[in-house]
Amino acid sequence: MTLATDQLNSRGLRISGSATRELANSAMGRENLIPLWFGEPDQSTPQFICDSAAKALKNGETFYTEGLGKPFLREAIATYQNNLYDCNMATDRIAVTLSGGNALNLAFQSILDDGDKMVTTLPSFPNLLAIPALQGADVQAVNIRPTEDGWKLDIDEFLDRAKGAKVVLLNSPNNPTGWTLNHDEQRYILDELRNRGTWIIADDVYSRLYYDGKAAPAFLEISQPEDRLIVVNSFSKAWAMTGWRIGWLTLPASLTPTVEKLMEYSAACVPAFTQHAALSAITKGEDFIETSNQRYLKSLEVVSKRLSEFPNIKFPRPNAAFYAYFQINGVTDNMAYARKILDETGVGLAPGIAFDPDAKDWFRLCFANSTDRINEAFDRMTPLLLSQ
Repeated sequence: MTLATDQLNSRGLRISGSATRELANSAMGRENLIPLWFGEPDQSTPQFICDSAAKALKNGETFYTEGLGKPFLREAIATYQNNLYDCNMATDRIAVTLSGGNALNLAFQSILDDGDKMVTTLPSFPNLLAIPALQGADVQAVNIRPTEDGWKLDIDEFLDRAKGAKVVLLNSPNNPTGWTLNHDEQRYILDELRNRGTWIIADDVYSRLYYDGKAAPAFLEISQPEDRLIVVNSFSKAWAMTGWRIGWLTLPASLTPTVEKLMEYSAACVPAFTQHAALSAITKGEDFIETSNQRYLKSLEVVSKRLSEFPNIKFPRPNAAFYAYFQINGVTDNMAYARKILDETGVGLAPGIAFDPDAKDWFRLCFANSTDRINEAFDRMTPLLLSQ
C-alpha cells in the first residue's frame, strides 16, 4: 500500500522520537508499576493552587485572555523574580506561556533563522535539541563531563565552540545531571557572549530545586534589561504543576511584541483559570517549595546509599534538580536494559540515550518520590543489577 508519507520530506519526519516516551507508552496502565522515568513529583498539586483554578472556573473565567498573559500574573512574576534575584524587572519583560516547552519554542522562533548555529550541552533534555532543530538550526553540543567533584563543563571549550553561533542554550540546573553553573562562570559567559552579540537562552526550569541555597545562580542577577538574554521558566517542577502546562519567558522588552505575535499564531493565549492557579503558586507557594526540597533531599540520600551498594555503578551526586543520572558498567544498550528492568521488575527508568546518543550505559531516575517508593524500586531491581 502506498502511504501518504512515502515521498514526504519534512523536519518532523526526520527528527528522532523520545526514547523515554517510547518506553513509558509501552507500560502505561500496567499494574504495580513504579514509574521513575518522567521528571515529576509523586505528589499532586497543592490544594490551594487547585482551589484558585476552581474558583476562576466557577466565576466563568473561560474566555480568551491577553496574548502575553493576564496583567496580574505578569506583574506577580516580575515581583517574584525581583525579590528572588534582587533585580529591578519591569512587567513588560514577562510573557506567560503554555508550559516551558511552549516558552522554548517561542524563544527560538523569535531569534532563529534557517541554518543559524545553536550551541548547547550534552547530556541534555531532548526537547532542547529537537526544538531548534525543527526550526532549521544547526545544533551543536559540548559535553558536560563527570568528575570526582560532580559534573563539570569546560567553559572555554564551550565558548570556543560557540564562535559564530547566533544563540547558545544553557540549562542550569541541568536535566538530567543536576550540573549547575556558578556565579563566576555565568558572568564570564555573559561578558564574552555580550561582546560577540550572541544570544543566550537560559533554561531555568529547575532553578528552585537547588540544595545549596534558595535558588540556583541565574543570569537575571547579573544581566541588563536589553542584554540578548531570554530566560525560560515553568510552574511544572517547583510547584508540582506538570499537568497544568504553564510557564513564562523573561526577555528584553524590545522582543516582547515578537513573542506576542508568535503566541497568537501558535496557541493564542493561556487559559485564565490556569493563570489564577499560577498566581497562587508564585505568591503563596514558598513553604511548599521548601518542604518539597527537604523531601527530595531525603530521597536523594536514599538513592545515593542504594546506588553505592553496586560496585559497577558510577553516580556523580547532583546539587540540584531531582534526578539521579548514573552509569552501569557493562551495559552496552541502555534502551534494551531499561526494557529488561521494566519487564522483570516493573520499575521505569529513562535510558541515557534519551539525553545523549553516546550515553549507552547511563540511566536517569527521578527521585521526587517517597523514600518508601524508592526503596521498593531498588529492592525490586537489586537482583538484576547485581547480576549485571
